[in-house]
Amino acid sequence: MDHAPAAALRDAARLRDLVAEGVRQNPVVTVSDPALLTRLADPAADCGFEELGFDSLARMELCIWMQVEAGLEVTEAELLDHPTVAALAVHLAVRG
Repeated sequence: MDHAPAAALRDAARLRDLVAEGVRQNPVVTVSDPALLTRLADPAADCGFEELGFDSLARMELCIWMQVEAGLEVTEAELLDHPTVAALAVHLAVRG
């Protein structure tokens, strides 16, 4: 029995929480909308970086935060190619 899909889903869930924390810690964008904060905290919900107010500077700050705080190298191109918190987390889980 192959356990890779289950492991990838666990990793994606863990990484989703990590990306969400990076969004909350971003010094460029302050998410204050209660509905967006609720969705950001809900593992079953998703938020797009654009709707969170991310611009190129905010994307760069998230990339730096992911490297410094989580030891994960994330490029701005990856954020553009995977434009939601969940999509980025799945991409990072698959990428390994």
